[in-house]
Amino acid sequence: MSGEKTVRKNVNFPSGIIERISLLSGELNTNFSSFIRDATEERIEKIEQERLEIELAEGYKANAKLDKETCDDFKFVDSENI
Repeated sequence: MSGEKTVRKNVNFPSGIIERISLLSGELNTNFSSFIRDATEERIEKIEQERLEIELAEGYKANAKLDKETCDDFKFVDSENI
């Protein structure tokens, strides 16, 4: 994120979460804002990864018949060079 423009947003959290974040950010020797940015980035990456995995699974399912046919076409040539 270095060099990237930052924007201030007002976000509301329950006081219990604020206390937990404050404690953890102190233990991790980071400031509150950095902790929130890092946690948010991790969450975004997790969601994007989950979406990618779903797309890949759908693609594999959509191509399963073609993949099977391709494997069947080559099943007799696998060991012809041995």
